[in-house]
Amino acid sequence: MTEPRAVLEVDRMSHDGQLVLALRGELDNDTLAAAQDQVAAAEAEAPPVLVLDLSGLEYVGSCGVRLVLLAQHGAEAAHRRLAVRLGHGQTRRMFDILGLTTRLEVLDRDSPEGSPT
Repeated sequence: MTEPRAVLEVDRMSHDGQLVLALRGELDNDTLAAAQDQVAAAEAEAPPVLVLDLSGLEYVGSCGVRLVLLAQHGAEAAHRRLAVRLGHGQTRRMFDILGLTTRLEVLDRDSPEGSPT
């Protein structure tokens, strides 16, 4: 019997110069390529602010953390902003434990984009 494959859904929303990618499901090795494609497509549009909304993820692996850090590096190199929305669950704990919430622009789950926590 084979194990069910991880599922990742990505919604794109654009408004007020911000491009929001809202990820739901699992971000792991099985879904990483799809997430990378979505982030690369968003970066190619060169939005002033790219928001990665990870608050809907049920699971994020180390590859997902790396994806965020690479997106942050790319945004800094291009003189643009990257912000993340982590929510209050497992994803937030992962970034807290790694000490990354102090290095990233973290938005509150319920606040408008651009309102850091």
